[in-house]
Amino acid sequence: MKLLYTCLLISITLFATVACQSHKEIQNTQIKTDTLDLGYMYWANDFTPFGFGSRYSLIIVGTVTQIENPAEVAEDAIYTSVEGHIAIEEVILDSKSHNRDMNTIGSISTDCFEGTNLSKGDQVLVFCVSYEGDYAITGRQSIIKIPTNNRQYITSLKKYINASYDPRVIEKDIELWKKVAVGNALENYIKEYNEYHKKN
Repeated sequence: MKLLYTCLLISITLFATVACQSHKEIQNTQIKTDTLDLGYMYWANDFTPFGFGSRYSLIIVGTVTQIENPAEVAEDAIYTSVEGHIAIEEVILDSKSHNRDMNTIGSISTDCFEGTNLSKGDQVLVFCVSYEGDYAITGRQSIIKIPTNNRQYITSLKKYINASYDPRVIEKDIELWKKVAVGNALENYIKEYNEYHKKN
Protein backbone atom coordinates (compact mmCIF):
# COMPACT_ATOMS: atom_id res chain seq x y z
CA MET A 1 0.00 0.00 0.00
CA LYS A 2 2.87 2.33 0.90
CA LEU A 3 4.57 1.56 -2.42
CA LEU A 4 1.35 2.32 -4.31
CA TYR A 5 0.98 5.63 -2.49
CA THR A 6 4.60 6.55 -3.29
CA CYS A 7 4.14 5.72 -6.98
CA LEU A 8 0.93 7.75 -7.08
CA LEU A 9 2.66 10.73 -5.44
CA ILE A 10 5.53 10.56 -7.95
CA SER A 11 3.06 10.39 -10.85
CA ILE A 12 1.17 13.44 -9.59
CA THR A 13 4.43 15.37 -9.15
CA LEU A 14 5.61 14.49 -12.65
CA PHE A 15 2.26 15.47 -14.14
CA ALA A 16 2.29 18.79 -12.31
CA THR A 17 5.85 19.50 -13.50
CA VAL A 18 5.01 18.73 -17.14
CA ALA A 19 1.80 20.75 -16.95
CA CYS A 20 3.64 23.71 -15.46
CA GLN A 21 6.35 23.52 -18.12
CA SER A 22 3.74 23.34 -20.87
CA HIS A 23 1.99 26.37 -19.41
CA LYS A 24 5.28 28.30 -19.41
CA GLU A 25 5.95 27.33 -23.02
CA ILE A 26 2.49 28.56 -24.02
CA GLN A 27 3.10 31.81 -22.15
CA ASN A 28 6.49 32.27 -23.86
CA THR A 29 4.85 31.69 -27.23
CA GLN A 30 2.14 34.24 -26.51
CA ILE A 31 4.50 36.79 -25.01
CA LYS A 32 6.04 37.64 -28.38
CA THR A 33 2.89 38.03 -30.46
CA ASP A 34 2.47 41.81 -30.11
CA THR A 35 3.40 44.10 -33.00
CA LEU A 36 4.84 47.59 -32.65
CA ASP A 37 3.44 49.91 -35.33
CA LEU A 38 6.03 52.56 -36.14
CA GLY A 39 5.05 56.00 -37.30
CA TYR A 40 6.80 57.22 -40.44
CA MET A 41 8.53 60.63 -40.43
CA TYR A 42 8.55 60.82 -44.24
CA TRP A 43 9.87 64.40 -44.25
CA ALA A 44 13.13 63.16 -42.68
CA ASN A 45 13.80 60.44 -45.24
CA ASP A 46 17.45 61.46 -45.74
CA PHE A 47 18.22 61.04 -42.03
CA THR A 48 21.04 58.48 -41.66
CA PRO A 49 22.11 56.41 -38.63
CA PHE A 50 25.24 58.57 -38.32
CA GLY A 51 25.19 62.32 -37.91
CA PHE A 52 24.56 65.16 -35.49
CA GLY A 53 21.17 64.64 -33.92
CA SER A 54 21.22 60.89 -34.56
CA ARG A 55 20.12 59.75 -31.12
CA TYR A 56 18.00 56.65 -31.08
CA SER A 57 15.33 55.42 -28.71
CA LEU A 58 15.17 51.89 -30.10
CA ILE A 59 17.46 49.80 -32.31
CA ILE A 60 16.61 46.24 -33.28
CA VAL A 61 17.96 43.44 -35.43
CA GLY A 62 15.31 41.54 -37.30
CA THR A 63 14.26 39.71 -40.44
CA VAL A 64 11.83 41.02 -43.03
CA THR A 65 8.83 38.69 -43.03
CA GLN A 66 6.47 40.49 -45.38
CA ILE A 67 6.36 43.42 -47.79
CA GLU A 68 2.95 44.29 -49.17
CA ASN A 69 2.12 45.77 -52.54
CA PRO A 70 2.17 49.58 -52.73
CA ALA A 71 -1.05 51.20 -51.64
CA GLU A 72 -3.09 53.05 -54.21
CA VAL A 73 -1.66 56.55 -54.40
CA ALA A 74 -4.03 59.51 -54.31
CA GLU A 75 -3.23 62.60 -56.38
CA ASP A 76 -2.44 64.63 -53.26
CA ALA A 77 -0.43 61.86 -51.54
CA ILE A 78 2.77 63.03 -49.87
CA TYR A 79 4.47 59.64 -50.16
CA THR A 80 3.81 56.12 -51.41
CA SER A 81 2.80 53.83 -48.58
CA VAL A 82 4.35 50.36 -48.70
CA GLU A 83 3.66 48.32 -45.57
CA GLY A 84 6.26 45.88 -44.29
CA HIS A 85 6.76 43.63 -41.29
CA ILE A 86 9.96 42.70 -39.49
CA ALA A 87 10.34 39.91 -36.93
CA ILE A 88 12.47 41.07 -33.99
CA GLU A 89 15.49 38.88 -33.27
CA GLU A 90 17.47 41.12 -30.92
CA VAL A 91 17.01 44.47 -29.22
CA ILE A 92 20.30 46.39 -29.30
CA LEU A 93 19.02 49.57 -27.65
CA ASP A 94 15.83 50.16 -25.71
CA SER A 95 15.42 53.55 -24.05
CA LYS A 96 12.20 52.35 -22.37
CA SER A 97 10.89 55.85 -22.99
CA HIS A 98 7.34 55.05 -24.06
CA ASN A 99 6.08 52.42 -21.64
CA ARG A 100 6.63 49.72 -24.25
CA ASP A 101 7.65 46.32 -22.96
CA MET A 102 9.87 44.96 -25.72
CA ASN A 103 9.71 41.53 -24.06
CA THR A 104 6.13 41.27 -25.30
CA ILE A 105 6.74 42.57 -28.83
CA GLY A 106 7.74 40.09 -31.49
CA SER A 107 7.59 42.23 -34.60
CA ILE A 108 7.38 45.76 -35.95
CA SER A 109 5.46 47.18 -38.87
CA THR A 110 5.81 50.40 -40.82
CA ASP A 111 4.73 51.75 -44.19
CA CYS A 112 8.09 53.22 -45.23
CA PHE A 113 9.30 50.32 -47.42
CA GLU A 114 8.90 52.17 -50.71
CA GLY A 115 12.31 52.41 -52.42
CA THR A 116 14.16 50.25 -49.88
CA ASN A 117 14.96 47.36 -52.26
CA LEU A 118 14.42 44.95 -49.39
CA SER A 119 13.03 41.44 -49.77
CA LYS A 120 11.44 38.87 -47.52
CA GLY A 121 14.17 37.06 -45.56
CA ASP A 122 16.61 39.98 -45.45
CA GLN A 123 18.24 40.63 -42.08
CA VAL A 124 18.11 44.29 -41.14
CA LEU A 125 19.03 46.87 -38.53
CA VAL A 126 16.13 49.19 -37.66
CA PHE A 127 16.79 52.59 -36.07
CA CYS A 128 13.88 54.26 -34.29
CA VAL A 129 13.57 57.72 -32.75
CA SER A 130 11.06 59.23 -30.34
CA TYR A 131 8.31 61.30 -31.89
CA GLU A 132 5.03 62.53 -30.42
CA GLY A 133 5.12 60.17 -27.47
CA ASP A 134 6.04 56.94 -29.26
CA TYR A 135 8.67 55.25 -31.41
CA ALA A 136 8.90 56.29 -35.04
CA ILE A 137 11.12 55.72 -38.05
CA THR A 138 12.64 58.33 -40.33
CA GLY A 139 12.50 56.27 -43.49
CA ARG A 140 14.52 54.22 -45.92
CA GLN A 141 17.95 54.87 -44.43
CA SER A 142 16.74 53.80 -41.00
CA ILE A 143 16.26 50.22 -42.21
CA ILE A 144 19.64 48.84 -43.23
CA LYS A 145 20.18 45.42 -44.75
CA ILE A 146 23.16 43.61 -43.25
CA PRO A 147 24.75 40.24 -44.05
CA THR A 148 22.85 37.55 -42.16
CA ASN A 149 24.30 36.76 -38.74
CA ASN A 150 27.20 39.19 -39.16
CA ARG A 151 27.84 40.38 -35.58
CA GLN A 152 30.42 42.99 -36.63
CA TYR A 153 27.73 45.60 -37.23
CA ILE A 154 26.08 44.95 -33.88
CA THR A 155 29.43 45.11 -32.07
CA SER A 156 30.26 48.39 -33.81
CA LEU A 157 26.89 49.91 -32.94
CA LYS A 158 27.13 48.94 -29.28
CA LYS A 159 30.61 50.45 -29.08
CA TYR A 160 29.28 53.68 -30.63
CA ILE A 161 26.32 53.88 -28.25
CA ASN A 162 28.41 53.07 -25.17
CA ALA A 163 30.75 55.92 -26.12
CA SER A 164 27.82 58.38 -25.95
CA TYR A 165 27.60 58.50 -29.76
CA ASP A 166 31.21 59.57 -30.26
CA PRO A 167 31.82 58.37 -33.85
CA ARG A 168 35.59 58.41 -33.46
CA VAL A 169 35.50 55.15 -31.50
CA ILE A 170 34.31 53.32 -34.63
CA GLU A 171 36.46 55.13 -37.17
CA LYS A 172 38.14 51.83 -38.03
CA ASP A 173 34.71 50.48 -39.01
CA ILE A 174 34.12 52.96 -41.85
CA GLU A 175 34.90 50.35 -44.52
CA LEU A 176 32.60 47.89 -42.77
CA TRP A 177 29.70 50.37 -42.87
CA LYS A 178 30.47 51.27 -46.48
CA LYS A 179 29.45 47.72 -47.37
CA VAL A 180 25.90 48.60 -46.30
CA ALA A 181 25.89 52.10 -47.85
CA VAL A 182 26.22 54.26 -44.71
CA GLY A 183 30.01 54.33 -44.43
CA ASN A 184 30.25 57.70 -46.18
CA ALA A 185 27.76 59.14 -43.70
CA LEU A 186 29.91 57.87 -40.83
CA GLU A 187 33.08 59.24 -42.42
CA ASN A 188 31.50 62.69 -42.90
CA TYR A 189 30.13 62.65 -39.37
CA ILE A 190 33.60 61.99 -37.92
CA LYS A 191 34.98 64.98 -39.86
CA GLU A 192 32.13 67.22 -38.66
CA TYR A 193 32.51 65.92 -35.12
CA ASN A 194 36.25 66.69 -35.09
CA GLU A 195 35.67 70.18 -36.50
CA TYR A 196 33.00 70.92 -33.94
CA HIS A 197 35.20 69.86 -31.03
CA LYS A 198 38.13 71.92 -32.31
CA LYS A 199 35.98 75.03 -32.03
CA ASN A 200 34.49 74.18 -28.64
